[in-house]
Amino acid sequence: MPDRSRRTQLRETTSQAHASLDNMVGSFDSPDTYRHYLRGISAFREAVEDKLASAVWPGHGDNWDVEMFSGLIAEDLRDLNVAPQPPVNAPDMELSRESLLGMLYVLEGSALGARVLYKRAQSLGFDADFGARHLAVQSRRSDRWPAFLAMLENADAIDMEQVANASRATFATAEQAFRQASP
Repeated sequence: MPDRSRRTQLRETTSQAHASLDNMVGSFDSPDTYRHYLRGISAFREAVEDKLASAVWPGHGDNWDVEMFSGLIAEDLRDLNVAPQPPVNAPDMELSRESLLGMLYVLEGSALGARVLYKRAQSLGFDADFGARHLAVQSRRSDRWPAFLAMLENADAIDMEQVANASRATFATAEQAFRQASP
């Protein structure tokens, strides 16, 4: 029987953290719940993106282009006249190859969810020009997730427990941001 893919390992070991975050994000079915979402995602992305901005990409990830959405989220907040909240603390970890892969697992995976979230935002009247810029941009790229998975699967000699720990810490950071954004 073949070994499980690294993606499968991560999905299994982070499923609780992922489900918990999904519950916190909710379905945002009103402008108010969408504003809450924006406040939470802003506090999360700003913290994580600041940490990743100083990363040195070891090994196979040295040419990975991390998409930064904090600026677009800030514009979305301004559109809706919502004051941003301070960023939460970024996950406390060294930026090793494993931790970078773990963080990217969460960030790149969120683009899949962005497609669904963008449709919800559009139903509330927000779009690529007003209020949902970050979701519009994030949901456009369909090539990033397969490229990330290829990088993950092809990375030489990585400690998958460290990758999973970094993913769980990144999910926990997002949860903290959404908890902080709660009314």
